[in-house]
Amino acid sequence: MGWFALCLLAAVFSITALVVWRQWISPWKDLEELSQAIVEKRPPRKFLISANAQSRRIGLALETLAERQRELEDRFREGEFSVQAVFGAMLDGLVVVDDRRRVRLMNRAFRRGFGLEETEPGGPLLEMIRHASVDRLVTEAIRVGEPQRGSIQMSRGPSEGREMEVSAVPLVENSGPPEGAVVLFHDVTQLRQVEEMRREFVANVSHELRTPLSIFRGYLETLLDDPHQPPGELLRILAVMERHSDRLNALVEDVLSLAHLESPAAELDLSEIDLPEFLQEVLRDWEKRLAAKQLKSHLDAPPELPKLEADEGRLQEIIYNLLDNAVKYSQPGSRISLQAAANGDRVRISVADEGIGIRESDLPRIFERFYRADKARSRELGGTGLGLSIVKHIAQLHGGNAEAQSEPGKGTTISVNLPVRANCRAQAIDSG
Repeated sequence: MGWFALCLLAAVFSITALVVWRQWISPWKDLEELSQAIVEKRPPRKFLISANAQSRRIGLALETLAERQRELEDRFREGEFSVQAVFGAMLDGLVVVDDRRRVRLMNRAFRRGFGLEETEPGGPLLEMIRHASVDRLVTEAIRVGEPQRGSIQMSRGPSEGREMEVSAVPLVENSGPPEGAVVLFHDVTQLRQVEEMRREFVANVSHELRTPLSIFRGYLETLLDDPHQPPGELLRILAVMERHSDRLNALVEDVLSLAHLESPAAELDLSEIDLPEFLQEVLRDWEKRLAAKQLKSHLDAPPELPKLEADEGRLQEIIYNLLDNAVKYSQPGSRISLQAAANGDRVRISVADEGIGIRESDLPRIFERFYRADKARSRELGGTGLGLSIVKHIAQLHGGNAEAQSEPGKGTTISVNLPVRANCRAQAIDSG
């Protein structure tokens, strides 16, 4: 009987221990494992713990917590992706600094502009960019709580020589003191160059107009003071006025042509052109002028040249300007060559003379508006200084380019390279 009671007591104890284990000890181990999985951001073995009502409620609460955690992480990733996508797509450099001017965030354009591809955020802005004026600008923006603007000239790094406009905007939250600033670096180099070109253009046009207008005014005053000029003197005065009138007319036509070529609305009337035949007709039109200066002409345009898709009127304008330059600067008895050759998917058209040539230092600038390698001689010959600029713009409008080679005393060759199939505005139109 004693043994039976002992066995019964042992059985009751075992059953009680099992119940306690299953109802109270095992669930807490499961809950511990579940919470650890949530902390480590890994999928838990299970959420449903059914040992007792309390553990079941805690398990369901943890499941809800884990789900909300996933949602928050997804939203954070989406927000971070959106911010990085926007920052990465910006062409301007952007950097975010805290109230101690330490970099917290910077985009790809900023890294590239200052050569910081391998640099991580966290360091002082001044140490990264080495521009005290920018540091002062950011300091002032944070101090007064208002946007500040300035500009810097890059003197080192990948952007050396570029001009940057810098804007610093303080970061203010809940009307409190600024917690940092957003700093934007906008490259204004091209804008400044365009502004300078426009100023030079206005100055050059004014200068070109001043000379003939002064001559007109002088001779008109002469005629008003003494209308009864001798016939010979009167003819001389009228001839000078006519020559300068032609120069003014040519200048106005060239300025209008350039304005049209630079306009966004500029269009080409494309057609297929048989180059050998087209160039032969152009040279035929120039026979009298070439003969007047005793110049020989030579055409080299193989019959197998591909048909060129181009604006015939504009192409004629190119050839006329190049021939006009060649005739002006050639000595009597010399030769002018007009050549066309295929070069892959492009055609190269060149006009070569045996004239005075151009200095090497002047070659890079001869396609600029109003630039003359020999200013006195150019004006004497009646040039406006815009012919080669027009040539360059027409070539660019077709998707091509213009270039020059020369040797002083031996002549000059001006060439345009045009795609066989017009690629209109394939290159950015240079305003030079």
